[in-house]
Amino acid sequence: MTASVAHALPAPAVALVLPADALEREALAGAFDGLAALMDGAAGPASALFVVADNAGRASALKFWADAQRSGVGLANPDLFPWCLANSPGAALSRRFGLAGPNVTWLDGPAVLAQAWQAAHDLLRSGRAGRVFLVALRLGQDGQAGALRAWEVPAQGG
Repeated sequence: MTASVAHALPAPAVALVLPADALEREALAGAFDGLAALMDGAAGPASALFVVADNAGRASALKFWADAQRSGVGLANPDLFPWCLANSPGAALSRRFGLAGPNVTWLDGPAVLAQAWQAAHDLLRSGRAGRVFLVALRLGQDGQAGALRAWEVPAQGG
């Protein structure tokens, strides 16, 4: 994360370490409990979710296509396919917490975090959402742990 972005955002309401080399499904399933205090009770069309990720979909896509090359597309695990998409973490979080408002995923990681934060403020100011949650996600890979940080973007200021 660039220094200017790091200083522009308040401390996250939730900061979790994600397991190394876990597929998206496992990494997020382990994060649901940690996000519950922030997002429980926010269900409905007035709550939006913005996700910033630099590697979402990577691990599942590589596994899915490796399986397909080894055993053929017909025998590759189709359960992994939806997780091959970069916006699958946003969809999983929205389903889990019932967030039915806008759901947007930004790719390219920390460089766009400030843009997502600004877009969240714009959405709140315009009245198109009553609550906006921002999740910055880096899945663990290459033996390194991942990280999840989450905020409820304040309607004014911040």
